[in-house]
Amino acid sequence: MTVTAPATLSLFAQIESNLRQRILNNQLAAGSKLPSEAELETEFGVSRITVRQALAALHASGLIEKINGKGSFVTRPTDAPDLGPLTGFYEHMRAQGHQAHGRTLHVRKVRAPAQAAEALRIAPGVELTAVTGIRMVNGKPLAICVIYGPTALIEAVLREDIETNDAMTLLESRLGYRLKATHIETSAIPAGKARARQLNISEHDPVLRIRFTPYDVSDQPLCYSEMYFRGDGFSYKAVVKR
Repeated sequence: MTVTAPATLSLFAQIESNLRQRILNNQLAAGSKLPSEAELETEFGVSRITVRQALAALHASGLIEKINGKGSFVTRPTDAPDLGPLTGFYEHMRAQGHQAHGRTLHVRKVRAPAQAAEALRIAPGVELTAVTGIRMVNGKPLAICVIYGPTALIEAVLREDIETNDAMTLLESRLGYRLKATHIETSAIPAGKARARQLNISEHDPVLRIRFTPYDVSDQPLCYSEMYFRGDGFSYKAVVKR
């Protein structure tokens, strides 16, 4: 696949954008060596200083590292990104001494609901793949999770062990995506019949609904998730620092 950058960018920014997309698309995988400066000069028809400016920008973004005498290499995403107890649910619970695992309930093709479409910056009704699962702690159901995303991405996640690993962790540690931020929205709503049945609670009991969308380093949303936690079994705490 050929990656092109907007011609309106400066030369070094065009090269940076091109190489950045190769990294984000895994054409240049984590740990792989970039073409040499001479090879990049030839490929893009630019001077050595322009190539070095592009590489410096990629280095400043943390996407590559330079090893003296060997060249530039794509950096590896951290093996265990610290994304908090929401997107790192299993790891958070295990760190508290609990047993935690999941069970996939169903995988289906759906038309993007309005909330998912807005989060993913697509038109409502665009086809997505949705995965619904239940998350168990110490053998009891604690949360229901629904993940919406492009079919290729969701299928890649499903090929990994999603029932014992958090999806966001899989995206970065196994699939090579680089996460920049996660947008989170929380609210309390009645459980409703279906969720009450799955969580073994009353349909009128409150559940904590948490919506979150992870973004990669190019500020693109990757997927959209909704989690519904039993109100009597989960609390969310955060410390906000200036």
